[in-house]
Amino acid sequence: MRPDKLDVVDLLADESFINYCIRSSPADIAFWENYVRDNPDRVILVEHAKETFIQLFNALGEADRDEQASRLKHRLELMEASEPAPVVQMEGLEINKPGMKISWLLKISAVAAVLVVTTFFIVRFFNNNGTNSSKTFLAAYGERKNIQLPDGSDVTLNAGSKIEILENFGRSTRDVFLEGEAFFDVKHNEKLPFIVHTAAMDVKALGTAFNVKAYMDERTTETSLIRGLVEITLKENNNRTMLLYPNQKIKWEHPRAKQAAGNALASNNADSVNKPDSLVKKLVVTDEGAIKELAWKENKLVFDDELFINIALLLERWYGAEVEFRDDAIRYYRFTGNFEKEDIHTVLDFLKESKGFNYKIEQGEQLKVYLTK
Repeated sequence: MRPDKLDVVDLLADESFINYCIRSSPADIAFWENYVRDNPDRVILVEHAKETFIQLFNALGEADRDEQASRLKHRLELMEASEPAPVVQMEGLEINKPGMKISWLLKISAVAAVLVVTTFFIVRFFNNNGTNSSKTFLAAYGERKNIQLPDGSDVTLNAGSKIEILENFGRSTRDVFLEGEAFFDVKHNEKLPFIVHTAAMDVKALGTAFNVKAYMDERTTETSLIRGLVEITLKENNNRTMLLYPNQKIKWEHPRAKQAAGNALASNNADSVNKPDSLVKKLVVTDEGAIKELAWKENKLVFDDELFINIALLLERWYGAEVEFRDDAIRYYRFTGNFEKEDIHTVLDFLKESKGFNYKIEQGEQLKVYLTK
């Protein structure tokens, strides 16, 4: 599988990535640190997978600890009811001797735990046949999809996006796990909050309408509120919580992604994005009266003073194309545009009128676009 097509499940099933998470192999640690450095657009995905692994590893450890404690208590109760067991001194087992080598035991335990954790994750979240199964909804590149959840809430998935819910959704939980972009029109249920989980933030609502944009290959995560009230939890800012009101949005730039990108996007004024006084902004309304953050729902491709590298991502999702820059200089051109139902040729012709660049399109199993100066 191509490295740029890896997802969370692929990473959690990869022995090298597991070694990186538990810091057991210098070679694997070096490999993944280099991978993150060389692929800044994959930083959020790697961090999300690592965080998921650690959470599951800790959860398994707590469950195992509780089970062992219960077994020990049971054995002590049996011993109290019977005669004391004889104590046998084992020769050659110098348990108090400094420097005793027990690393092999730790390694065996770690490997066993890793295998159990990986299996647990895949079965828990991605097996649709088990008692704790989940259901996944996908929108491929070049399409958008409307979904009604079991609780009556409506979801519109943007291209290249997916949501996942557990089988008990609507009964004991209303947790949604999102990768990509989706608009949620939430059915009111005061007793059961509706929570959208992304790698960078959680969005909690009772009955409301909002948009969440959380693509793994983008450097920012956004939530835009249309109706109601939502509570945002910023995972990468010590779980700081903020309230969002109608016609407001919160835009969070992932610190690791910004660090990996270095100074390449300095012109984007990235350092100011996460300042407390600039996190919450008003929704952008175009001259035609459309809300920019929701234009995709109306089949409109809208961008405002956006970098070409970000527009390229939109074009890939919008048209199911693969866009390749063959000249680094044009990556940082900026464009403003508003398109509805135009093909990719029309969009690129319009853009090149304002900034000098050339493009070539190859038809095939997948549309390929090559951009040059």
